[in-house]
Amino acid sequence: MRTNGLNNNVVLMVMICFFTNMGGYMILPLFPLFIEQMKFSVFAMSVIFAIFYVGKVCGGVPTGYLLKRWGGKSVGISLLALQVISMIGFALTTNYLILCGLRFIQGAIATGLIVFVRSTINEWSTEDNRGTLNGYISSSDGAGMVLGPVISGWMSLYFALNVPFYFVALCTGFALFALIRIKGNHFEQRSEAIVVKDKSRKININQKLAFYSTVHFLEMSAFAVFLTYFALYATHIMGWSSFSTSAAFTVVGVSTFISAPFVGMISDRLKDRLMICMIGLSLIAVEVILFLAFDQHWIVYLGMLIGGIGGACYLDSFFAHIADTVRQEQRSSFIGNVISFSELGAIVSPIVAGMLVSSFSLYVAFYFNLAILLAAILIQLVMRFRLKNPEYDIELNDRQ
Repeated sequence: MRTNGLNNNVVLMVMICFFTNMGGYMILPLFPLFIEQMKFSVFAMSVIFAIFYVGKVCGGVPTGYLLKRWGGKSVGISLLALQVISMIGFALTTNYLILCGLRFIQGAIATGLIVFVRSTINEWSTEDNRGTLNGYISSSDGAGMVLGPVISGWMSLYFALNVPFYFVALCTGFALFALIRIKGNHFEQRSEAIVVKDKSRKININQKLAFYSTVHFLEMSAFAVFLTYFALYATHIMGWSSFSTSAAFTVVGVSTFISAPFVGMISDRLKDRLMICMIGLSLIAVEVILFLAFDQHWIVYLGMLIGGIGGACYLDSFFAHIADTVRQEQRSSFIGNVISFSELGAIVSPIVAGMLVSSFSLYVAFYFNLAILLAAILIQLVMRFRLKNPEYDIELNDRQ
């Protein structure tokens, strides 16, 4: 439980994360086509799309609570079993209300699995290897991001559009089998090291929750704007083909896949996770600046490579830092609250960006993106100062 590298349980958890992430990325590009063939109205399709994100907002808090009550293995098995059932149900039914219900469940499961995996990895690790193990999880996310669309695109050429849903159910079944292989007592083991660095400082749990939730809300907002508008920007502003645009997303995924374990190790060595988070968000900003300033393929792809590394830096250190500074008994519910709140950013920011694009131009969406990233960096800079200078908080509280 205290090794600096992989052990069998961590490998199984990485497999769980990979199969579930790959399944999610497989469905994303095919989902609109699958719904369209059912001849629903545009409004009805929009509702089904929106319900998924409502489910994502609702999934984190209850998962965090149940992890404390039921334990990791029971919650993980329940989530994966529901995922199998929902995917098979989606492939079989054509009833609109059932599709809406299943899509809500899929959204809640997507967030629930993030809470489950990150909370479990943080409990299995110590301050010395927490960044590295979170890096393996981020790496599996990048691998799923690359392989998922490729597999689903290939399957759509030769099979009906509901077949990938069965394949996702099969992948989730593999993940479920891997989880069952992990002995239940491993989920009850906890790191004995007390690593709450600021336990003597005046930053209470509510302040921490506000800080982490706001930062992750902003990061998810920036990511959602990028996902929503980059393809449009590449097509209409840079004049790129769909293949070139897809290749850019692939570069991001490959970059995250390769770099995540290494930047996690750097995070463990430096012991300054907030600095790594800020560097990561800065690298993502560089990615945006490069495709705003240039339209040459190699420069934009270089930016995507840098952005993928930036995403790995942020995710590895962000979740590791939560575990370093939040008490053990509060971690799962804390992570659940942070992730649920951050998913609101994925809903709100594309709407705000869309209003800006309608009023001004497509460029403005990415200026908005940069402003979001800058705000997240500044908030982390303030928090890092408070953690490094506890006497500031003591003096501030004395004045109050």
